[in-house]
Amino acid sequence: MEGKKQTIKVNGMTCINCAKSVERIIKNEGGTSINVNFSTGEASFILDSGQKKLKAAIVNNGFTIIENEIEQKYSKIEKLFVFCLLFTIPLFLHMFVNENSFLNSKWVQIALTLPVLLTGGWHFMKSGVNSLKLGIPNMDVLITVGALSAFVYSLYGTFFMPTEIQHDYLFFETTASIITLVLLGNVLESRAIKKTTSALSNLQSMRPKTARKITEGIKIEKIDVWDLHKDDFIQINTGDRIPIDGIIVSGELELDESMMTGESKPVYRKTLTNVISGTTVISGSAMVRVSTLYGESTIDKIIDLVKNAQQNKPALQKLGDKISAIFVPIVIIASTLTFLLTFFVFNLGLQAAMMQSIAVLVISCPCAMGIAAPTAIMVGIGKSASNGILIKGGSTLEKLAKANLIVFDKTGTLTTGKFILKKLNYYKEREEKIKQVILSLEQNSNHPIAESLVESLSKEVGPIYMHDVIEIKGRGIKGSDMEGNTYQLVSNKHAKTITTRELHSDLVLFNGTSVVAELWISDEVKEDAGETISWLKTHGFRTMLLSGDRRKNCKEIATELYLDDYYYEKSHQDKLIIVQKLIKDHNVIMVGDGINDAPSLTTADVGVSFGAATDIAINASEVILVNKKLGALKTAIIIGRQTYRTIVQNLFWAFAYNIQAIPFAAFGFLTPIIAAMAMALSDIVVIGNSLLLKIKKH
Repeated sequence: MEGKKQTIKVNGMTCINCAKSVERIIKNEGGTSINVNFSTGEASFILDSGQKKLKAAIVNNGFTIIENEIEQKYSKIEKLFVFCLLFTIPLFLHMFVNENSFLNSKWVQIALTLPVLLTGGWHFMKSGVNSLKLGIPNMDVLITVGALSAFVYSLYGTFFMPTEIQHDYLFFETTASIITLVLLGNVLESRAIKKTTSALSNLQSMRPKTARKITEGIKIEKIDVWDLHKDDFIQINTGDRIPIDGIIVSGELELDESMMTGESKPVYRKTLTNVISGTTVISGSAMVRVSTLYGESTIDKIIDLVKNAQQNKPALQKLGDKISAIFVPIVIIASTLTFLLTFFVFNLGLQAAMMQSIAVLVISCPCAMGIAAPTAIMVGIGKSASNGILIKGGSTLEKLAKANLIVFDKTGTLTTGKFILKKLNYYKEREEKIKQVILSLEQNSNHPIAESLVESLSKEVGPIYMHDVIEIKGRGIKGSDMEGNTYQLVSNKHAKTITTRELHSDLVLFNGTSVVAELWISDEVKEDAGETISWLKTHGFRTMLLSGDRRKNCKEIATELYLDDYYYEKSHQDKLIIVQKLIKDHNVIMVGDGINDAPSLTTADVGVSFGAATDIAINASEVILVNKKLGALKTAIIIGRQTYRTIVQNLFWAFAYNIQAIPFAAFGFLTPIIAAMAMALSDIVVIGNSLLLKIKKH
């Protein structure tokens, strides 16, 4: 039996290679289904044994476990940076004061450098050494080698060079500046990454921790949300956030669901309607019956999707990760070659060779490559979630961006699932009596057409008493009135077994074997379907209808919406075969909401369903449109394209930066201090570009 998914908070992950190190530790301890996200600082996994040994292994490798997360004003890395900065500033100022100043004393410089090396330097050394033990060298290896090289070179000058030329060998400020500037880069990066995960923070803040439970019918007690069970009753009042999914038992609520569904207008919920966890009560009060357990409600599912957004990585991110993994050894080789060529081939001296090789080490950190895709994905997924679109994984964003064919189911997808009575022909009997009979029969059925007819006709007439009402699934319904008339309402297909009369309607009402009415039924097209299809077509998409409905109905919808093609009367197996053929030549998005759509949704490049769809359809889909509006598909595609474009831009910048920066450093155009500043700047450029996604129009 497979264990339960567990999540722990890990502090100290600053790059993709750090995440890979934690992933390997968990794997070595027997963990499976591992997902480590350095952006959120979380590691999730399945582990049959306890966590104690695993946590010890993680700590032994230089990371820390956050047991009880308390919001602190300043993080450990920020405190470390401030401490190192206090010693680095006077050390750096020695270059701008008189040579007789005490700041130029080699002993003062050593005294100022050691605190920086033993705190900030130790932070990088510990991480670098542990990454080497795990076989996944990270950026801290480069920082450690660079800082230590400058320090050892300076010590060599201090103790082995004549006094009159010692100043040419003292680069203690380089050691301290590298460490402090990289710490500054880490501070700026961590703060910027927090902004990329702001959507997740917003979602988490929307989940109340307590609820008012109603006991014994009248008593109200405040309890933790995780202590609620299905079928418990809770009280909801004005100003509350709905703590957990439920159904209103009594009362009415005016809700703001904008953060959950993207719907800006308030919505009204009355008795026997669902309420979504995380939504805000504008006005009203109600008693709500809990319908899900804590951890399984809508808000929890959205949070999990956003957290695990990087689990399914786009192809571009996988490429970036592979290059990052081998980049550190490549940089060390490049730095070594720089030293050898500068010293032995070009005869530029030991000092130039040392400084140029250190500059290569420092400027080449692959951080920008490692965060290029994850930061963009977090912003893209978060932006989608705030618009009522749940996206399962970063790879889905890439597939949305590359799609060129959209295949739609009909009922509940392009249409509302509600049916309207377009036309009614009646014979021999009065119109009112015909409508009363239809209403009285159909109110005994839960078929979607029956429910729509009842909703429509009940506004015009009242029911009459019918006895011996029998619904024959797939055929129709029949019953008798008090006057001894036996009526049956059947589909056109089954009407042919009762009469030889030529009929072209959708439903036929018989009194005995005589036709007394014909009904033409139309599935109501969603109000935003036309606009959505028009946008898709103008943006290069082919559109197609794939339905199990009759040819006449499918043709009407396809014609009304100007779809490129349509298939009709197709079973779930037929749909699957068609989608399998289509994905050979196209990048296919399949949009559906029924059980019979699930195989096709899974097979398509991207499966899209609605928040009100069946659980099977939702589980088979990679994109869920919570607000049930078809127009959200357009938004999902736009965000997918924007995110993918941002990833490409980020990776291009990261590659271009390293390709150009390494030669500049190798040829002596950059000092190690400037190299450290440039390295920090490259990360900020990538994160800043990702954050621009938040304000791009969709």
